[in-house]
Amino acid sequence: MTELDEMAKGAFQEAGNIGMGHLATSLSKMVSRDVKIDIPVVEMLSLDEIIAKSNEEGKNKSVVGIHLHITGDVTGGTLILLPKFSALSFSDLLMKKSIGSTNKIEEPQTKKLREMGVNLCSAYMRVVNEFLGINLNIGNPSMEVNMDGVGDFIQQEIGPVADQFIVVKGECLIPSTNSKNEFNMLFEPGATDIIMAAIMKKMMG
Repeated sequence: MTELDEMAKGAFQEAGNIGMGHLATSLSKMVSRDVKIDIPVVEMLSLDEIIAKSNEEGKNKSVVGIHLHITGDVTGGTLILLPKFSALSFSDLLMKKSIGSTNKIEEPQTKKLREMGVNLCSAYMRVVNEFLGINLNIGNPSMEVNMDGVGDFIQQEIGPVADQFIVVKGECLIPSTNSKNEFNMLFEPGATDIIMAAIMKKMMG
C-alpha cells in the first residue's frame, strides 16, 4: 500500500485542522454546548481497514453512519460515525431534551441527526474549499442506523469509489455529556498532488 510522506501528511492535516475548527463552531451552535476537538490524524487506509476501525471499539462501536459523496477537483467523501451513546445524547441535545431522555433512534431522531450531518459536512467543506482554493462539492446525505455497526453501510457508500483512501480523521467531544462524533475526510489517493499543489500555492501567497 502506498505510504504518505511527512510533507503530504502535513498538508492534509493542515486542511483538517481548519475544517475541524469550523465544524466544532457549527456543532457548538447546534447543541448550545462547548465543543472540544483533537488534532486530526492522517493515514492511508484500505477500505477493509476503514470498516474494521469503525467497529473496533467494542461496546462503543459506531452504530450511526452519515456519508456524503465529494466530487469536483478530487473525489472522495465525508463520513461521520457516532457510537450508540453519542447518537442518543446528540439526539437529546438537538431536540432540546435532557440527556438520557432518548433510548431509541426513530424517525424524529434520524431527521435531526441527518440535518446535523449535512450541516457539519457543509461547514467543514466550505472552509476547506476556501483554504485550498479548489472546488469540492458535497452530495445528498446517506445515513444508516445499525446496532451491529455500520460496516456494510461503509462498504456500500465508499466501496465503489476506491480500494484505499487518504483518511483525515478528527473527533469532536462535548465534555459536559461525554458525547463524541468521529469525522472522517476521505480522499482517493490521486488527490495527493492536487491537495499538495493547493497547499504550496497557499503557503507561497
